[in-house]
Amino acid sequence: MLIATFFAWWYGVGWMTLVQKVSGRVTGVLSFFSVGQLLTSLFAPFRQISAGRVQGPLGVIMRAWVDRLFSRGIGAIVRSLLILTGLCCAAFYGVLGVVMIVFWPVLPVLPLLGLVLMISGYKII
Repeated sequence: MLIATFFAWWYGVGWMTLVQKVSGRVTGVLSFFSVGQLLTSLFAPFRQISAGRVQGPLGVIMRAWVDRLFSRGIGAIVRSLLILTGLCCAAFYGVLGVVMIVFWPVLPVLPLLGLVLMISGYKII
């Protein structure tokens, strides 16, 4: 009865729990890197303190415009690198999770396979 309960959990609730944990881990990585928020503010100025609306001579206005343009370019580069890093980490956890989900049904059989190989004298290495 205990073995039947174990297999019922392993191939039912346990497997679904693993899928939920993998999904939660990928979502958590995307949330940690704030990928969605970084995408919405991709071309926002980067740590810009004082280059807002400027009035005065044309040279001052052009300098403020170049400052804002430069700040937005730096912001886009930094945010793009963070987005790329976040997506790479999420992809890594996603691939690792898919491998775990695929091999989950095989895991209970591996000790029996090892026992059979040990008894038969088969050497893997």
